[in-house]
Amino acid sequence: HDKVKDMIFEIGKMHRYITDKEYEINADRLDVVWRRVEKSVPTYAFEIQIGGDLYHALAKLKHAYDIWNSNINIVTGEENRSKIEELLSGTFHEIRNVLNIINLKQIKDLYALQVMDVKLRKEIGLP
Repeated sequence: HDKVKDMIFEIGKMHRYITDKEYEINADRLDVVWRRVEKSVPTYAFEIQIGGDLYHALAKLKHAYDIWNSNINIVTGEENRSKIEELLSGTFHEIRNVLNIINLKQIKDLYALQVMDVKLRKEIGLP
């Protein structure tokens, strides 16, 4: 969980977002957020769900969407996809068309590519 959280945090930084871990949302915390400017609300909100309570993770993301209009993302293993789809068909139907379900492997692949991109640009003298 923490390793994936660090990857998402670093991907955001590589794209020049202001990134935060454990970002407060009322009495709760989102795993990672990306903001465009220091005093703004999160543009992107991420919850990482490897084990634990999918319902609670979706509730936090729905709240981020409702109060900030954030782009909301849940990062999880393929084994949780059907349960998430079920929850999006019922209780969380309002966010069905805006929630992005990201596979853990996709985050790992994206992170590796981003690190390689940054390294290669540095080697050849590009920003």
